[in-house]
Amino acid sequence: MKLVSLALDSVDSLHSGCTTHFSILLLKSLAGRVRLADLPLLVRLNPGVPWKTRGNGAVVLRLLYDGELGELLDVAYNLALEYSGGKRDVGAVIYKGEPWGVERLRWIYMRALTSIVTLDVATSTLDKLGGLHAGGRGVIGATASLAALGPGDDFTFELLAYRDPSLWGSERCVDRLKALHIESMLPPCTFYNVDVLTGEFISSPGGSDPVLAGFRGNCLTQLFEYSKVLCEKPHFWALFRTNQHTDAHLVELDELAPYNTGYVEAVVDGEPEVVEGSHVVVRASAKLGDVDLVFYRETGPLNRVARMLMPGDRVRALGSLRPYKPRGVSVIAVEKLWVLEVARRIVEVNPRCPRCSARLKSAGLGRGFKCEKCGYEASGLSKIRVEMGRRLTPGVYVTSRLKHLTAPPGRRRLEGLKPPLNLDVGDVLFSEAHPEPPRALRDLELSMGEPGLHSPSTI
Repeated sequence: MKLVSLALDSVDSLHSGCTTHFSILLLKSLAGRVRLADLPLLVRLNPGVPWKTRGNGAVVLRLLYDGELGELLDVAYNLALEYSGGKRDVGAVIYKGEPWGVERLRWIYMRALTSIVTLDVATSTLDKLGGLHAGGRGVIGATASLAALGPGDDFTFELLAYRDPSLWGSERCVDRLKALHIESMLPPCTFYNVDVLTGEFISSPGGSDPVLAGFRGNCLTQLFEYSKVLCEKPHFWALFRTNQHTDAHLVELDELAPYNTGYVEAVVDGEPEVVEGSHVVVRASAKLGDVDLVFYRETGPLNRVARMLMPGDRVRALGSLRPYKPRGVSVIAVEKLWVLEVARRIVEVNPRCPRCSARLKSAGLGRGFKCEKCGYEASGLSKIRVEMGRRLTPGVYVTSRLKHLTAPPGRRRLEGLKPPLNLDVGDVLFSEAHPEPPRALRDLELSMGEPGLHSPSTI
């Protein structure tokens, strides 16, 4: 059987549908005709792109398949059009072979993580490489995702539960106390499922899309424990391998262009300014020029950390370029901050009285100091330079609501999974309310060695 990658993007909308949901429905329809060379791949791309729907994610199904590629593309694209209600942006792409080893496809993936890729670049690349494509703007994300998550790339897992269509739009049922209990019992290889600071369950989205909940982590089989927190029976489950929370977009910016995402290393120039809405703006000088680092109120602890910055601090800021310059310089919306070096805070204070130890007061310009307590006067003394302590220390600081690509502090890389695998569709799709990981997944986890543990953030 041939290794074939079928990539899909923009099958969802702002108000309904989900590309992952459609991809699993499609995979179910293909069961018996294909085997899986990998887990279904959820590939997140540049979070700064303005025309994304929700999370700017594409899906890749790496299949072992012997049929006609054109037929497979027609089936996938036509079903995607039907699912999305004829949405023009829907994109479907097929490539035969190992796309992660193709330099041009790899370049498009890396560029799509941090910048803008145009439709003509995607389609011309596919045409030259013998790939097939159908659709509109979604062809960009589908093409970009082909070369993601190759051997050696870092990855995580997400176990997604989908809702029965009759319940779409209604409130999701989750046992939050049970979620907190399970979170406390699992080893530190899961993340962003429960906000341990507030106790809030953050694995369920809002809105009317088909996702009931999604559980994320480095450890594969442990994620199935979270299925016990759902008091609404899922329609079905699917397990994805993904670049989420790997800092895959952690690339140094080479241009301060709108919508680009990456990091700059900079030195803080001014005191933090709290503007309307409780957002914090910090002026800093980077290699590419002066920038305004913006820490929105919604970033929670990161916003509070920004208020402790001061001139001279050296930082690395990861975020997306905004399309406006209200203060004349580029604006970076920061999602993760490395404080590399903190400046010394030196203040000048009046000396103490040699008689009574009270703090002396200025006696006037050029007239020295005078003690208001005992009357002592001193003309030969000068102010004393004192180093004040800093509450801020070097380290990594993130928001309480991580963006899809942002890695939690302390997370270890995952390695050891090398496609092509040979899995049955039933190894990644589950219909039980509380599924158990099948033997194939347990064996896969054992082959990867020690799960990638991480130290929970204390920020």
